[in-house]
Amino acid sequence: MANPPVGGVSTLFDADADNSAQAAKTSSGILWGVEVSNPNSADAYLQLFDLATGDVTVGTTTPKLSFLVPGGDGTLDGAMDKSFSDFGIAFNTAITYACATTAAGGSDPSSGLILNLLYQ
Repeated sequence: MANPPVGGVSTLFDADADNSAQAAKTSSGILWGVEVSNPNSADAYLQLFDLATGDVTVGTTTPKLSFLVPGGDGTLDGAMDKSFSDFGIAFNTAITYACATTAAGGSDPSSGLILNLLYQ
């Protein structure tokens, strides 16, 4: 179990998160929070992997975590946010992410999602 962050956290912003594995952090770390907006009318999923990007094949590699990001209604984006400020989520190898149309699948959402991560 992690302790709450001391001395601040690092941030990541991706305005077009898609089904390509991307590195948030290339070494071990702790995830403290996540916020995702989904401009699509269909639901999407934020997949998080405890692996380096080169070791992730989106749609084949099982995510460590997968979060539902509801679709929007045509006027407003769907959104999801989670805070892990009391305990953090440890990643032993790296923090890698991708967004897809299913929880463990590899299909690309029609439009990229807007992602914010807080990590240490």
